[in-house]
Amino acid sequence: MISSDIDIDKLIDDIEQQIEVLTAIAQDNNILTEQLRLLHESREAIVNLQLETERLAELIDPDDLTDHSSILDRHRLTEGND
Repeated sequence: MISSDIDIDKLIDDIEQQIEVLTAIAQDNNILTEQLRLLHESREAIVNLQLETERLAELIDPDDLTDHSSILDRHRLTEGND
């Protein structure tokens, strides 16, 4: 989980740097302004996804986890027989 947090933090930092650069040069350029808007939306979506993932991770009790791969394998087998 730590490495994925670092990757997400790096991604957010990279987006923030792009936002800074575009903010400095966008002025009245419609294309750059739209790119800036998209970067803001992307950053917010990533932050919200990260917060939601952390919230869900707190709700999961590791002792209650089962082998989900076996559940998926059983599902695939039953689908193949239909």
